[in-house]
Amino acid sequence: MTSTFPDWLFEQSDRDDVVGELARSVRNDELFPEHGDKAIFDGYFSADNTVAETRAAFERAWDEFDGLPG
Repeated sequence: MTSTFPDWLFEQSDRDDVVGELARSVRNDELFPEHGDKAIFDGYFSADNTVAETRAAFERAWDEFDGLPG
């Protein structure tokens, strides 16, 4: 069964890198989408208050998630 991006991301919370930091930062955000394709999360991470480092961490996380076997 394929997990959603948020499910996968939250499982990365223990990592000691930018993906783990991203997971911890969005875990309790009520506005973080529960599911969707990359366009949904692009929209979330394209908000005016999103810093470049967060956007880069999202891109890295998505690339890892997308590379998982389905």
